[in-house]
Parts: sequence; structure tokens; C-alpha cells
Amino acid sequence: MQNIGFQINTILQPLAVGFVFLLTYLAEHLFPQRKELLQNNHDLKNIMVGVVNLLFSFASGYYLQKLMVYASGQNFGLIPFAKIPTLLSLVLQIICIDLFVYWWHRVNHHIPLFWKFHKFHHEDENMNTTTAVRFHTVELFFAVIAKAVFLTLMGITVTGLIAYGILFFPVVLLVHSNIRINQKTDFLLRKIIISPLMHRIHHSNVIVETNSNYGSVFPFWDRIFKSYRKKPIGRIKFGL
Repeated sequence: MQNIGFQINTILQPLAVGFVFLLTYLAEHLFPQRKELLQNNHDLKNIMVGVVNLLFSFASGYYLQKLMVYASGQNFGLIPFAKIPTLLSLVLQIICIDLFVYWWHRVNHHIPLFWKFHKFHHEDENMNTTTAVRFHTVELFFAVIAKAVFLTLMGITVTGLIAYGILFFPVVLLVHSNIRINQKTDFLLRKIIISPLMHRIHHSNVIVETNSNYGSVFPFWDRIFKSYRKKPIGRIKFGL
């Protein structure tokens, strides 16, 4: 089953990410939160960075998934997710991966070596959908090493990783987007997933706001670990 999931993911994931990216990018131009952030030169630069990063991510992801298939075949991992009923296993794996992503993100803000590269993502003063693919490639290298250790150690399956990706990529593109959303709708949305206004606070150039709202998919980690900020201090200015 893992091998089938591995093959499907290798073929479909790049196409799915590209399709969702185009939809989100189009939506933020039709219904922008801030019209002044619509700048073609800015977007082109981020997309160029993103193309390089996506090539790296898909190449490293290919070998990461091969490692996971091998580790699963050796019955390696602290939790036997493959032996748990499928639906329950997927839910537990998604929660487990998202918890890791929360803490990895938070570590990138508080360890100087990691922040040196992660801040490239935060330096964008015109946050929109293209910001979601604006990362320093060295950060992605550190991330794939950390994921390889965590995922194999925990016994996460390729199917679980694919299921998480189905949630992760649309949410990450949405929360970085410049799509118009009112506060009431945003507060309802963040009861289930990270919302655009919640993540815009994280991209504020005010340090106490930058160091808040670390979540990637689910909003409850920030509340549990005391990093949640409901509203910005004032009008958000993006960047550092």
C-alpha cells in the first residue's frame, strides 16, 4: 500500500500544488485584502525562488519517501501506525506530523542558526500567495533532515504523509494569500484550521507578533503552547 501511495504522490503532488497555487493567486487578484500588495515584479522574484525550492523539495521528498518505505518494511518506528485501523491511523499521523511542524517552525525562530535562513521567508514586505514558496534553500535542507529523523523514528507511513500534504499545501497557500476576508469569517475559520488573519500576524514586523501563531494547519497548538495571538497590536506591516 505504501508503494502505491508513493507512486501516486510522486506523480500527482506537483500537479496538485501547482493547481491550488494558481487558484489562490487568481483569487487574491480578484478579491485582494490590500490592493497595494499586487506587484508583478515582486511576485515574479518569489516564483523564481519558489521554482528552485520546489525542485529541491520534490527531489528530496522522493528520497525521503523511499526511506520511509524502507523503514516501514523493517518495522522501524516507535508507533506501529501501519497496524492501527486505517482511518484512526491517518488521523493520528496527521496530528503527529502537524505537532512536529509546529515545533520545527518555532525552533526556526529561536535558534540563531536556523533563524539566519528562516528570516528570508519573513523579509517579504508584500505577503501574498507567492510568499508561501519563498524560502531559503538551506532552510529546506535542514527541514528535510529533521523530517527524515522524525518521520522514520515515529513510524509515520507514506500514506500518512500524503494525507497530511493534502491538508498542508492548500492551507499554507491560503494563509499566505492576500485574499480578502472579514474578521468574523476568519475567527470562525480558525476554529478548524489556521486562518489568513491569524498567519498575517505571524508575518508582522513587530517581534512579539512575529514570534506567535506558529501553527501550519491546526490552530490549537498555539493555544496549548501559549503562542497564540488573537489580534495584531495595530495595522500589520509585513517584513522585519
